[in-house]
Amino acid sequence: MRFTRCKAIGISSHISSDVEEGYQESKFPTDLYEHLEGRNYCRKPDKKSYFLPCDDEEIDRLQINHLMFKSLFGRNFFAPIEDELNNGIRVLNVKSGPGFWMKEMAKSYPNSHFTGTDIIVYPISHPPRNCHFHIANAARRLPFADNTFDFVVQHDAIFLYTHKEWKTVIDELVRVTKPGGWIQLVESSGVLQDIGPSLSIWLMRITVSLQTRDILWKMGHKLHEALESHQDISEVDYSHRSIPLAWLGKLGDIGWECMERLLDSLKPRLCEDWSMTHAKYDKVVQAAAKECHEFGTWTNIHYVIGRKRCSSTL
Repeated sequence: MRFTRCKAIGISSHISSDVEEGYQESKFPTDLYEHLEGRNYCRKPDKKSYFLPCDDEEIDRLQINHLMFKSLFGRNFFAPIEDELNNGIRVLNVKSGPGFWMKEMAKSYPNSHFTGTDIIVYPISHPPRNCHFHIANAARRLPFADNTFDFVVQHDAIFLYTHKEWKTVIDELVRVTKPGGWIQLVESSGVLQDIGPSLSIWLMRITVSLQTRDILWKMGHKLHEALESHQDISEVDYSHRSIPLAWLGKLGDIGWECMERLLDSLKPRLCEDWSMTHAKYDKVVQAAAKECHEFGTWTNIHYVIGRKRCSSTL
């Protein structure tokens, strides 16, 4: 893997007491990666690779996504827990990636403790003392006891889970949340509006590629249904913001940069699936950028929060 910009943290120095007794932290599984067209991919337990890569370029993409979310919403969380965060609570960030959200929150709320999980531990330089990371996959089982965290967050995970895995993930997030605690999910809609012919072709191809892998791309606008239908969740609130792509000033520039970096991360997989050359793929991307500006293309970013019932039987 090409993690050259940061020094990786030692896992053993960042183990939290939140982890269930008997759970052994995974070591860096360097033999469980696939390399495709210069990008690195983590393998699943069934030896198939995840759809998106895990390397320096992906870290950069996730950072831009984090900046886009902040620019769009103007805040890092939506649950009414400002006072609790100031006083000190336990927060879990599932699919934490390089920890951009966690590091900001940990610095802003030093009395609270922040735990992050992902399928790998990314190299994170100078994490705050109240910020710890573990290798874990919510689609299998999180290594924490029931009712451990006051606030559980997951962002930007639509390419990570299959359609069947989402129910397991939601159940796991609810399981580790304390009664009265909050869950927050943030995802893009997976739907682009007012698009031109080049982007239409790209959307068709990625939709087919994802469907063959049982990945539910258009999950953002269904997040609230996932929480509302759960028997142990109440007080569900949700909303969205629209973001332009390649038009309407600075916000549109950020929106297109997020899309452009996503297109670059998807390139090896889509070129392999559709027998495309990289040169042809790049031409489609260039045409898509022009069309987004001409057609006024936009998409929505959705968030939902829900509270675990105090009478939960989980």
